[in-house]
Parts: sequence; structure tokens; C-alpha cells
Amino acid sequence: MSDLDRLAAEAEAQLDRIDGDDQPAPMGDDRGSFSGDEYGFHVDDPDLPAVDEEPEPIVPDAAVADALEAIAETFNARDLDALLEVVARDGEAPGLLGGDRANLPGAIEDLWTRRPNGTLTRGQAGDEDVGVLWEHDGSRWWRVAVVHVADVRDGRVGVLEFSDDPALLEQVAATAPDDDLEEGARWSEWDEGADGEEA
Repeated sequence: MSDLDRLAAEAEAQLDRIDGDDQPAPMGDDRGSFSGDEYGFHVDDPDLPAVDEEPEPIVPDAAVADALEAIAETFNARDLDALLEVVARDGEAPGLLGGDRANLPGAIEDLWTRRPNGTLTRGQAGDEDVGVLWEHDGSRWWRVAVVHVADVRDGRVGVLEFSDDPALLEQVAATAPDDDLEEGARWSEWDEGADGEEA
């Protein structure tokens, strides 16, 4: 046997040993962590605590719901001063002109001018409470924006965001206002039996 053949044989033997070390230990062998039945399927260790497969339900944020209600009421009443009181002085307003509170009065007034019958109602995006801005075209209501609030402290909103993303508007569950522009705007109606479907 040449030196080259001998070296090749030793290398193959080393590879075989390495491959053998990578194989799972036989069932019942304490060297491995695999636990299985006679067919090789994984078997749960009865001594370990069971895993809860159902996630804990998400509890709605009452502060967010209250803030959205205050914004909807003041927005629908066209009460700019009261609406601004709900937003923190250092708050942000993404999706509106300039994106900060200093521009919020002008942005809201512009919104009222462009959408004179625009009305905010309650909505749900997954597990999140949101507001939904609607506009009536003379024959029916259309969703035009989703309103999110965040960083609510002491009843004041740190972030007031208007989003007109079409995909989000399609996914949000909301009930359109009635044609008199008053019904459907109150948050209590959602809790009293709104079914989350568009009217």
C-alpha cells in the first residue's frame, strides 16, 4: 500500500468516526436528548409542564378606547378646541399636515373643509381599537381613513395618526354611520351591540 493510499484510508476512517458521532443516540441511551417511541416519533416528557397552546386573550386598552371616544365626539361636533385638548402639547400627528401638533389645527380644519360630512366611528383592527373616518358621497358611506392613537397618558394622546392605507381600510371591522350623521358616532353603540360589519 502506498503512502497516498494509507493516508486516504486513514482520512476515510476519521470521517466515518465523525459521521458516527453525529448520529442520534439510540433510544434509552442517556448520551442523547432525543426521546421517541418505537417508530422514532418524538414523545413528550411527562415530567415537563404542559405548554399552553392557546395564547392569553388581549385585554382592550381602556385608555385608548376612551381617547378615541373623546376624539370622535369632538371631531363629529366640529369642536376644534376640545379636540386639541385631547392631544398632548408635545404630541405627534402622523398622516396629517407636517406630522406634529403645531400643524394639527390647520390639518383638522382642512379635513373638515374637504370632507364636510366626515364622521368618526369606532372600529377594530385585529385586537386594536381604532377610529374610522367616513365620508358620504350622497348615496352611501365610504371609509377614508383609519385613526390610531398611542402613548395615552392621563387622558391625553401622544400620537394621533390618520392612515388612508387601502389594505388597512378593507381589513378594519366597522359600522358605517346612519344617514342622519349622528347615529353610529358614539362609542357606546359599539359596546351595546354593533356587530362589526359595515352597514
